[in-house]
Order: sequence, then structure tokens, then C-alpha cells
Amino acid sequence: MEYLDRKVIPILYNHRENEENGQNSEIEEAVKLAHKSQAIDSAELPARLRIGKESVFLKRTELYDSRVAISLPRSLRLISEKEASMKYPSSHRPEWIYTNDSGTVNFTFNRLEHRISEEELTSFTETMANVIRGTQPIRQWEKHGVRITETGQFTGYCQFSIQGLNNQIYNHIGFSILDQSVLVYGFNCTDEEKRDWLEPGETILNSLAIH
Repeated sequence: MEYLDRKVIPILYNHRENEENGQNSEIEEAVKLAHKSQAIDSAELPARLRIGKESVFLKRTELYDSRVAISLPRSLRLISEKEASMKYPSSHRPEWIYTNDSGTVNFTFNRLEHRISEEELTSFTETMANVIRGTQPIRQWEKHGVRITETGQFTGYCQFSIQGLNNQIYNHIGFSILDQSVLVYGFNCTDEEKRDWLEPGETILNSLAIH
């Protein structure tokens, strides 16, 4: 987790847009599909999830003046500023960090100053995938791309595992657009937690909606 904070997040802040590379028609079509998608009402989202042997209740959590909403487990807590500075030493730490009691599962949210349009999200995601693979101690690269979530959100994503100090860490990072800026969000967990959290974690991220 600390590797992402020290290397990738600063690069995200300083990233500049790449020129279009002939994918305009595919990107425009994906954007059209995203706008046509019907967002699922929060009442239709699951009220609880099965995580390992436990049934975990979810709470609709609002961020950024209620512009962003996501269903997070009630068992997670927002960490204090002091804890955040220890967990993410860089000044570019995420703005919102929700964690479990042991600190092994984390959901993070960060809005960047970098401005971007939906048409540029595909090339931005591809660039960030290359940046991550070029700067991180990757143990396993799962996949990356762009998709439309169940809430109708057009988002880029990268899924991969890195070597931490004492453990292997699984990461799922998403890229969406909030007020023409990049919203970086995601979750990470230790290798021991991955079996229980992989599918629930993706379901939780899929519940994110930007108003």
C-alpha cells in the first residue's frame, strides 16, 4: 500500500494528457452507452454482503458534498488524520480512507486536480496501467480497462497485486470523473483477506455513483 502512495499518486497528480491515438470512435461509442445506461436506485443495491463467514451490513456513504455516494460496510471506520499520515506518509495521501479494525482492508477516495473528459478516460486508464506496471513491485497483474458499472458509471480500472513490506497486497483502483476532474477510488487488502474480500470489494466499488 505504501508503494502506491510514494510513487503512483504523485505521478497521477503530475500526469498530462496523451494525444488521441485513433480510438476516438470506440471511446465515443462507450461514452454513448454509458449515458444510455439506467442507474440503479440505491434502494435496489444490497443491504448486506456475505464476507467470509460473516453477513456484513452496508451503509450508503456520501462524499464530496454528497456528489459521490457508495455503499460501504458499517464495520469500516474513517481513519483519523494522524492515522492517515502514518499509513500514507506522502502529502499526496487519499482524502478519504475507510479501514477495518486491523487495517488490512481499505477503501480510499481521492480527487485530483487533473482535468479530463469521458472521451479521454480510456487513454488515461491505459497510461496509468503502464505507469503502475513500470513503478510498482508487481507480483501479479490481473487486468485493466474501462467499463460501465451497475449504477451506470463509466469508469476505468486496474486490478493487480504488489509486494508489500510483510505481505502481498491486492489492489483494485478505479478512475471516474467528478466535475471534470479525475476521481481515483478503490480498495486494497492483504493476500490473506483476498479470498473473502475480492468479490464483495468489487460489488462495493460497483455501488459508487456520481451525481
